[in-house]
Amino acid sequence: MADYFTSDHFKLLNKWKGQKRDESNPEQNRAYDDLKKAYEVTQAWANQVQAALFPMGTVKVRKRPTSQANSFLPYNWARIYPSAEAPEALAYTVGIDAEVGFVVKIDTVQADPALRAQYEGVRGGFNNQSPIVSILPAAEGLSKTFAELVAWSVEAIRDFKLRYDDVVTKLNLGKTLSDEDLLKRFDGKPAFQTFRASWSPEDKALFCRLARAVHVAGLDWWHVGKRIQVRFGRKNPGSERAVGVLGIVRGSRTRKLTWTREVGTVPRLHRELLTEALVAKIEAALAAERDSLDDWLVLDTERPGLWPDQLRDDPVDPDEDADEDEASDSDAVMQPVNRIYYGPPGTGKTYELSKLLKREYEQAMTSVSSEEWRNQFIAEKVAGLTWWEGVAATLFELGGEASVDAILDHPFMQAIAAAKSGNKNVRNTVWGALQNHTIDESKTVKVSKRMAPAVFDKLADSSWTLTGEWEDVGGDLKKLATEYRAGPPAADSIKRFSFVTFHQSYGYEEFVEGLRPVLDGGADAGEIQYEIRPGVFKELCRRARLAPDQRFAMVIDEINRGNISKIFGELITLIEVDKREGAENAVSATLPYSGDSFSVPANVDIIGTMNTADRSLALLDTALRRRFEFVAVMPDARNEPGAPLAGLRVTLGDAIVDVPRMLDAINQRVETLYDRDHCIGHAYFMPLAKVPDGDERLVALQQVFSTRILPLLEEYFFEDWQKIRLILADNQKPAAAQFVVESQDHEDDLARLFGGDHGLDSYATKRRFAVQEAALSDPDAYIGIYQTLPT
Repeated sequence: MADYFTSDHFKLLNKWKGQKRDESNPEQNRAYDDLKKAYEVTQAWANQVQAALFPMGTVKVRKRPTSQANSFLPYNWARIYPSAEAPEALAYTVGIDAEVGFVVKIDTVQADPALRAQYEGVRGGFNNQSPIVSILPAAEGLSKTFAELVAWSVEAIRDFKLRYDDVVTKLNLGKTLSDEDLLKRFDGKPAFQTFRASWSPEDKALFCRLARAVHVAGLDWWHVGKRIQVRFGRKNPGSERAVGVLGIVRGSRTRKLTWTREVGTVPRLHRELLTEALVAKIEAALAAERDSLDDWLVLDTERPGLWPDQLRDDPVDPDEDADEDEASDSDAVMQPVNRIYYGPPGTGKTYELSKLLKREYEQAMTSVSSEEWRNQFIAEKVAGLTWWEGVAATLFELGGEASVDAILDHPFMQAIAAAKSGNKNVRNTVWGALQNHTIDESKTVKVSKRMAPAVFDKLADSSWTLTGEWEDVGGDLKKLATEYRAGPPAADSIKRFSFVTFHQSYGYEEFVEGLRPVLDGGADAGEIQYEIRPGVFKELCRRARLAPDQRFAMVIDEINRGNISKIFGELITLIEVDKREGAENAVSATLPYSGDSFSVPANVDIIGTMNTADRSLALLDTALRRRFEFVAVMPDARNEPGAPLAGLRVTLGDAIVDVPRMLDAINQRVETLYDRDHCIGHAYFMPLAKVPDGDERLVALQQVFSTRILPLLEEYFFEDWQKIRLILADNQKPAAAQFVVESQDHEDDLARLFGGDHGLDSYATKRRFAVQEAALSDPDAYIGIYQTLPT
């Protein structure tokens, strides 16, 4: 990449602007290559501005100095979209212009004449008097360093008289969410979804008015911990704490607003009833006092407001009082959740799940006490150690020398003893581990049976010490104890979930509890020992009991692929919401291996995913279906802000492939010829957005079709190529644009294969089809999939 722009770049833009590209002209080829390098600088420039101002945004660059008509352009530029929901038709742009120099502006993208005229009315003149344009003469810009250019650009954008959202509103480019779609942005918190279901239409409309006013003002919405409480103000993605809180909406039966500072005509408010008059007052204040909000929040970045499904919850403030309505809400929030996300492959089930886990079941270290972190650390990393490992780690943590009583009292050993609940005499077990792993040279231990590794010795005062092979085998245990001593790392988080994938061989022993061989003895021990070891779910329940105020999740991927009765056993009853610990109809069961009485804590949620192409809901285990709620995650082919494929196009010359329309057409046909469970997911096409538009993106689309889409359709339709042709509209396209072609010489093929006197009925024999490789690189083949359908 070139380090920076040069005066030659401006000369080349001036010299060749408007001229047709001629690849036989060596001078023009050199100019083309030099201007391509200038585009690399422009992209780096845009990336730096995006990182500084729009952390949720994206950068798009054309990367070639010619237009779609293959003529040289008088400028180069990069687009910066401030968020994933920004309309494709409007972007911040940075670039160089042959006539004026360095330019930063808000500009339209591929606008029709009417929109362009409307935009120019908002922009005014193309000069520094415009509210959305900043120009730096070429000589002045060339005298700057790259860092100085970025700094100038950032400052220029901050000084624009109109914001991006203002221009979107003036040009009517924003999509207004319906009330129901807006409320879905809050529904990631199950309790909120449950309570808002009881709202009247007037309640919903009033809350949505407030939500829109806050969002338009560039402020964020987010949930709070375990309460039915939403806040608005400014909060950065991934952060546990807010930059500033302007308002808090509480309660489910009656919604009350706390307003933390005076804004315009709205004074400070404390749990004021949310009324139409109050919302109207807030709408006017937020519209009029936007600059004062910026001064208060001192924002480092510019971006649109975010919704709760894009931000983490705030932790509950223990010093904050809850009113009676909130207290009853909080009790309901503690209701456990049994949920399964289902849908065809490639619809984002895992993505939805990852967002839920990050929001509900992760906690930043900054909000975790040292004691809570230590309990979590022991539960995750220590409780599963074998007896000798636990004793050795405890001894090391105690300074390398300790009595048996001190070892037994240490949190490490208490956690291991609790995890190995089948062992009723912990003291004897610890003595056995110490003696069996004592060095042969010991003068104080006379036990003849020894096991590897030999790491202990008993001192004359009956205390124990580490010795022998400890330096060779104790590295991991030393690291574990050292981590424990160091305390919580600042940049980490606590994960309160466990993840498993069900399959045909997965069973009760892995999930609940089972017998496992003990592998810490020497080869010459002469016998095999077994111990009862907790499975992943029982272990998670143990961790959940240690932190009853926190929620935990058992995440089960491909839940429909396992033998449910074999895996869950008696737990299929215990996981019901009203059968949990502390519930009205609480039930416990005696586990078959350990004999323990076991029940499922109320703070453990069970969340599964299932691929409906493998098995439909109708075939799922009936007992499981009764105990879970189901959330459909279907293909999303919408072409609107916020949708996963919004604005995704593949451009080659004058041909433009509309990817969302193409996917929608395919799925309409799949649903008609097969069913909804076998539609094609949008996730297959999402990687295209990361590939530069043009030839590279067409190649990427070709790869997706040849390696993912066609094999999937072949599997779904059992090689019924005639149906695959119908789905891809090959029967409606010219021969050159058909993905799947049928052999036209069927009779000749039979004669070639079986001889002239084969006696076969040409209508009864299977016809031959082939994938036409040339069509995969033809944009018209993809356009033809949806071209015959109405928009």
